Amino acid sequence: MTRTEFEHLPNELIIKILKYLTAVDAWYAFYNLNTRLDGLVQASSIDFDLSCCRKSQFDFTRKHIFKKIEVPFAVKFCPRLMIEQTEQLFFETKSKNVLQLLQSLTLINLTDDTIDIVRKKLSDFINLRSLTIMHDSEESKGKFVTKIMNVNLPLLTYLKLGYTGRRSGLVFDERELYKCRFNVPNVQEFILRIPITFNILYRFLSMLPQIVSIDVIVSARKGEEYMNKPNDFSPRINLQKLVITMNGIVPFTTMARFLRSLPQLHTFWFSAFICNYTAGAEYQDGAIWEELIRTHLPNLTDFRLNVGLEAAETATPSSVMQSFRSNFWTEEKKWWFVADRPENDVDTIELYSLPPPTDDKIIFRPNVPWVSNSALPNFDSIRTLEILPISEHRRSAPGSPRQYTNATTIRSATVYTYNHSYDTSILSNYVNFAKATTCTVDSPRFFATLPMMTNITSLEIRCYDGDVDCLRSLSSPLRTIKRLTLSESLNCYFCNLCDVDLFTRLFPNLEYISIRIAEFACLPILMNSLCHLVYAVILNDPEAIDIGDLKKWLYKSETGMQYKWALENTRLDIWID
Repeated sequence: MTRTEFEHLPNELIIKILKYLTAVDAWYAFYNLNTRLDGLVQASSIDFDLSCCRKSQFDFTRKHIFKKIEVPFAVKFCPRLMIEQTEQLFFETKSKNVLQLLQSLTLINLTDDTIDIVRKKLSDFINLRSLTIMHDSEESKGKFVTKIMNVNLPLLTYLKLGYTGRRSGLVFDERELYKCRFNVPNVQEFILRIPITFNILYRFLSMLPQIVSIDVIVSARKGEEYMNKPNDFSPRINLQKLVITMNGIVPFTTMARFLRSLPQLHTFWFSAFICNYTAGAEYQDGAIWEELIRTHLPNLTDFRLNVGLEAAETATPSSVMQSFRSNFWTEEKKWWFVADRPENDVDTIELYSLPPPTDDKIIFRPNVPWVSNSALPNFDSIRTLEILPISEHRRSAPGSPRQYTNATTIRSATVYTYNHSYDTSILSNYVNFAKATTCTVDSPRFFATLPMMTNITSLEIRCYDGDVDCLRSLSSPLRTIKRLTLSESLNCYFCNLCDVDLFTRLFPNLEYISIRIAEFACLPILMNSLCHLVYAVILNDPEAIDIGDLKKWLYKSETGMQYKWALENTRLDIWID
């Protein structure tokens, strides 16, 4: 297609074409061609992901795009990998366009070294409406939260704070609250991915007067006395949406007392995994929930549960579901639930709503008893599925009719026994693997399902220990996978030259890889063999990578690529510049 032909395409088609490009590439390719294309680029290419970009792309964005952009825009950035660029973005950017038009900012891998840079300049973005910050280390116990909430951001309405990577187990340090000035008075939606106590939750709600939606992880501390809510709590609170993930065991009486103070609530999602039946039985009791909702939550229209509870001796899925069969659930509210006993290691009964809380993991084992208070339960709303293997004594049991047709994130369970299998001929009757885009493998026997995931783009392997036999089911390369992460556990396997060669053949189109290597020779093979690779995280034996060898290889690189790198202890980040 010639330039003239392209310029005569209708606006709708050009916008669709631009969506296939990153915002930076769209501006580089199409801006300044003519007035019409300039307007389309300005309108559609406004989300700038600079979290894993080359220095040249960052410089082009800062020096050219930010000076010309005329509409509100969003930026995603990674301070840990781009310390120099962080200073440039926050200190050297003087354009009024940026200071006035930046409305959404996402910072991933914020470090202790870069938080002060960010904190000092955040308030210069005078129209910032949305802010997401994920800290690189959980060791701060939430101290960075106080620093961010003390920045004067009067127009901020969305705030998300947490840690990069897996969910943290360290509880927010309550002493930090006394240092917090809460200079974000207009925040309406607050997501905090750091465990907090009810004391802290009460404090946040009482100090954020405009809050209408909050998503938190609530943790219990042994021997903690839950304080009474502040005297001015009820009149000021207008909370409409509450999402709670429970970490540990919080007494139901405490949860109920908190909910009774929220009469305006119209959405409540609750998730918990409780390994003590006597301490958490109320969370699976429909009669108790019904009384609480009828009496104290008259405006509730969206109620979702996902509660895994250690099974009592006499408990069955049917006995749990019985309390959710009243007219309140099935006729008045039409809220549907499933009770399942997947025979996992803890032997829990899983109770979850349809739909479940968004992104919640549902545990599933084929050929086990389950019940629902709906005659025709619909599992299409489930997006994240953890599949337990088929027990040998259950292989001949009749299959249940439930089908997970829309699960996009799938993981296998860690299993320590040998009398199980992941029979793809059986699993395919339950799960539409073609819909999966993300997969985590915890059991070598689950590799057989990967060829069925024809649209998978991201894979995490937590069980590879050098046994190549477990990968024999992968007879041909998986070309759709762009992102591969091998276990980062301190006790996991270090890959050798043969392993690296195997992974580069099985996953030839990788753009990102995180891998542990046993020797430096693995690095050149990895970088030279994967022609699409943009970013690599190398977790290595302390003696595997010598800075001198690394610099020599980078200088003599056979690929002709220019690399940037950062070495910290046993972690090497390397990316194309």
